[in-house]
Amino acid sequence: MEQIVNWSELFLNSFQHLLSELLGAVPKILGAILLLILGIIIARLIAVIIIKTLRITRFDEWMHKLKVHDLFEKAQIKTSVAEIIARFAYWVVLLIFLVGISETLGWSAVSQKISLFINFLPKVFISLIILIIGLYIASLVRQTIIAAFLSFGLSFGKLVSSAFFYFLLLFVVVIALEQLDIDTTIITSNVLIIIGGAVLAFAISYGFASKDILNNFLASLYSKNNFQIGQKIILEDGAVGEIVKMDNISVTLKTEEGKLILPIKTLINEKIRIIEPAPNPLGEILRRVEE
Repeated sequence: MEQIVNWSELFLNSFQHLLSELLGAVPKILGAILLLILGIIIARLIAVIIIKTLRITRFDEWMHKLKVHDLFEKAQIKTSVAEIIARFAYWVVLLIFLVGISETLGWSAVSQKISLFINFLPKVFISLIILIIGLYIASLVRQTIIAAFLSFGLSFGKLVSSAFFYFLLLFVVVIALEQLDIDTTIITSNVLIIIGGAVLAFAISYGFASKDILNNFLASLYSKNNFQIGQKIILEDGAVGEIVKMDNISVTLKTEEGKLILPIKTLINEKIRIIEPAPNPLGEILRRVEE
């Protein structure tokens, strides 16, 4: 009988202790629920403000000009950059409230892990900024190279500009990964070997392929001092024509049979006779006035 009484007392004591623990945890649970609701409301409000601000400033249009959306399409990402930034801000705010919730419930280990993750987020943000700025610079360099090649009349500017673009983009990605404390030594070593081999192969092939173009370009620099538009010349083979156009790689003659286009190095490599000098614009104007 005495043993039964002891068991009943033990059960009652355990039940009372459990009940007191539950009653003591109720305020903490209610406080955690209130913090969670408040955190969700504030996080959504901040996300809405960010996405509306970015839309007003046409942020997505700038990202489209930087070809960011093209990269997203290749990666099959249908979300815009503005939405990604808004969602990022939403989860950052929510994680900050989760730290408070964990502390309220007495989960110190959880709050410490969340705090470490939050401290890591600025590095992620800096890496994203580096990627965006690097992408802008790479796009600007690509457009500049294309314009430069077009000004020289060269048609393979897109190929060279694309090579420079992806090289700079890879360089920026490596810098962004280093900001995340990721060891990029192996990546950098392998990439440098690949790029070095590709550049060497391209330089050799380009040197052989552009030999005639370079000869014509250099010839144009020398020939412009001796030949001008409007001159009548006799070529080494006896053809007679008037120079009507000269550029960096060719010269156009107007002959009796029609237009004759020759490499401009012809004016340097062959014996050319000038039978009629180029007309003087001032003298032509005075002659017309006298008439």
